[in-house]
Amino acid sequence: MTDVLVVLKVFPDSDEVNLDKLAEEISKKLPQNYSIVRKETEPIAFGLQALVLYVKMPEETEGGTDTLEEIASNVEGVSHAEVVGITRLGF
Repeated sequence: MTDVLVVLKVFPDSDEVNLDKLAEEISKKLPQNYSIVRKETEPIAFGLQALVLYVKMPEETEGGTDTLEEIASNVEGVSHAEVVGITRLGF
């Protein structure tokens, strides 16, 4: 089975949210076969930053990336999350 790398942009609900802790909380809620392989921050506006997570997940996942967006969006401190990119890993 092939894996995909999903780029997930997570928008905090305020500039006071600790993005490292937010990434940890999201990681804890991911299904067993998902993993965060990289994280970055990206400036949005007025000191607010988005968390950009690179998540490895199975390609043939029921619900596709919608499940990933839903998991991240339901973490406390998250305004919303959206998939901004996806690529296949392996051949």
